[in-house]
Amino acid sequence: MKSSTLSIMTTILAALTQAAPTPVQASPRQDFKVALTFFGAARASFDMEVPTDDTLHLITNPLSISSIYSNGGGDCSFFGVNGSGAFLPDSGTVFISPPQTQVSVVCDVA
Repeated sequence: MKSSTLSIMTTILAALTQAAPTPVQASPRQDFKVALTFFGAARASFDMEVPTDDTLHLITNPLSISSIYSNGGGDCSFFGVNGSGAFLPDSGTVFISPPQTQVSVVCDVA
């Protein structure tokens, strides 16, 4: 019994040492950022890139926002200072009504 156990352990050890390591690849969720443009009154605007990591990110610009544009790559949810909520699936424009400062955003892979 000792020799069969030793033989099995030797076979397993040999198989483990011959296996090629698998390279670790970063998830697209960690690498990609959604480019967003926030539009306010009088042609005022600002840009922000948000990672597609499904994490809440603060928006620090106090501009009152009437619309948000994305050229795609992620689904994003926006939260306004007065309680507004908006969802932008992948690409396009979402309108904020009534216009208000946006305080946070969360994006995920589309």
